[in-house]
Amino acid sequence: MIFLKRLELQGFKSFAGKIALDFTARVTGIVGPNGSGKSNVIDALKWVLGEREAKQLRGDVLENLIFAGTPKRSAVGLAKVTLYFDNAHGQFPFDAPEVALQRRVDRSGTSEFFINDEEVKLRDLASMLARAKLGTRGLTMIGQGQSDMFVKSSPEERRLMIEEVLGLKEFRIKKNQAERRLVTSEINMDKTRAMLEELLPHLRFLRRQKHRWDKRSEVERELNELENTYYAFQYHKLLHAFEMQGNPPEELEKVKNEKEKEVQDLEGHMQEMEQKISAQEKMRAIRDELSKLNTQQLTLERSLARIEVRIEFESKEKNIPSKTSEELSGVIKSTSKDIEHALLLNDIEEIKIVLRKVLSVFSSVFKDGEVKEKTENLEDEKNKIKTELAKINEEIIKLQKSEDTLSHEREEANKQFRKQVEILELKKNEIRKLEQQMQTQFFEKEKINIRMGEIEREWHTLGREISELRLLPVPTETAIQTEEMERRMFKLRGELAAIGEIDQNLVSEADESEKRYEFLSAELGDLEHAITDLRKLIKDLDGKIIEDFKIAFKQINEEFNTYFRLMFGGGKARMFIEKKKKIESQDGEQKVEGEETSAVSKEEGESDSTSGVEIELNLPKKKITNLDMLSGGEKSLVSVAALFALIAVSPPPFLVLDEVDAPLDESNARRFADLVQNFSKKTQFIIVTHNRATMEAADVLYGVTMADDGVSKVLSLKFEETPKAR
Repeated sequence: MIFLKRLELQGFKSFAGKIALDFTARVTGIVGPNGSGKSNVIDALKWVLGEREAKQLRGDVLENLIFAGTPKRSAVGLAKVTLYFDNAHGQFPFDAPEVALQRRVDRSGTSEFFINDEEVKLRDLASMLARAKLGTRGLTMIGQGQSDMFVKSSPEERRLMIEEVLGLKEFRIKKNQAERRLVTSEINMDKTRAMLEELLPHLRFLRRQKHRWDKRSEVERELNELENTYYAFQYHKLLHAFEMQGNPPEELEKVKNEKEKEVQDLEGHMQEMEQKISAQEKMRAIRDELSKLNTQQLTLERSLARIEVRIEFESKEKNIPSKTSEELSGVIKSTSKDIEHALLLNDIEEIKIVLRKVLSVFSSVFKDGEVKEKTENLEDEKNKIKTELAKINEEIIKLQKSEDTLSHEREEANKQFRKQVEILELKKNEIRKLEQQMQTQFFEKEKINIRMGEIEREWHTLGREISELRLLPVPTETAIQTEEMERRMFKLRGELAAIGEIDQNLVSEADESEKRYEFLSAELGDLEHAITDLRKLIKDLDGKIIEDFKIAFKQINEEFNTYFRLMFGGGKARMFIEKKKKIESQDGEQKVEGEETSAVSKEEGESDSTSGVEIELNLPKKKITNLDMLSGGEKSLVSVAALFALIAVSPPPFLVLDEVDAPLDESNARRFADLVQNFSKKTQFIIVTHNRATMEAADVLYGVTMADDGVSKVLSLKFEETPKAR
């Protein structure tokens, strides 16, 4: 099965555009001249699998992983690498046939991981990769210049490399996490125990105060119940008395309003009747008209009298002959008397009549021809006045009849008005009785309200809310001894005074401290239980690592010796577990010489799972005492032997090797190529190489070149299925 399917790069190092490499063959070779960027493919694989240190990726900072641009190609703002895996056998915990692992970084340094487009944390990703035997620094991924990595590594690092190939890294990660949690839990347990010891003395004092408070609470509870019963009885008794007062004021007020409306209707009707009775305007108009007609009548009668007088004078003057001096003297005397008579009169009209008479005499004396004409004119005027007087008399008679009719109607209306007045008085008496009833009821209810107010004030003095009093249920006892209850309440209040006031803050603090003590005690118990579980988990994981490692280590040693003899043409090699000496420090703690012990080591001693792996070699025709005496090529051969020994026992899904064959001579390079071809049946290989023999072992070759624009490009070459000459 091909586990690693495809690699996509975009903006990563020298790969500016999007590049895809399909790993459909068992052995994929990547070739190209120096500086073309072929090792950047290996760096991309390391980076997407979680490598965090830029120096392991041949850079200073993560930002250097983004294509920085060239004179002919502009820079990009994002580097993205995606690795596709075949998940048909469920190596990853996802219900999908294919898993795409992607990592991105931008110019701000933000790095993100995604699995099938869902973001994941690196710590979660590390566990999944460890379960699939994948890593970035072990023997499964050897970078450029690290072909002798296994030999040059420390014994502890060698052990970790072996565990990674054996699939024990997952348990190592879990053990390390458990150890860190154990250290944190022990620190938290010490802190919690110290807090409990500090809290307990003060809590004892608070508990005593709380006991006094509980005693006070019991008394207050009994007193509260008595007060509830006593005041509820008094309050509901007053409410019952209030309800027994008869019709509610609202009903009386409603009846009163109806009566008042009837009175208003009667008064309105009586006002209409008063208008009919008085008829003042109509009577006034008739009387004004009669007065006016009487005045006109009097005036016309006076005018008629004057005219008649004048006519009489004119008639007398017609018969007077030609006047002699004696006659004239007589006229003058007569006229003088008339003037004297006029001077005695008060009425201006009569004076005017006399003066006209005098004037007429003089006229008749001196103008005889005009007398006749004047007499005729006066007769005409007299007739007109008589005609007007007749009309006025008729009008006066009509108005007098109308006045008599109105007087009769007024008398009848007065009778009806008096009846309505009697009815109105009856209604008003009913209203006065209702008002008196309401007033009496008001006074009675007011007395009840005053007593209820006193009850509410007493209740409020006790520090209770009025709303609570109103919601108290009616006591079920038919006969309540109020005097006995008053005595009992007085006694309980005395007991409260004897206990004294207790600071509510102390009680609250006691409750909070008790809760805190219980919380800390529970937390201490949880921590102790967690520490026990963690120690058991660490012990189980340690046993798992030791047992699986022990079983596989024997096989690995046998394979290591075999491949060592193959690479060197003889000799002998073996790996063994380093034995560490324990020393006793001055304070009695056990430590491993040269290293600090872990949290587990302090109590149980150093676990064998931390012991390193040493190498012992016997080269043909050469005597060595330590690994530093080996040449560079010999170190690479030993590392290659160890690599194939490991994958022979526990083959990883794939191996990534960057110029591992570079230090090998032609014969060893041929052996390396043969081993790659043989092991490709179990493990997928991705190899960066310059060696012809390794290239011949590859099923697919990717050539990496760099054009004059400074951007790496990839060419692929797939070999046909034909036998290869050896």
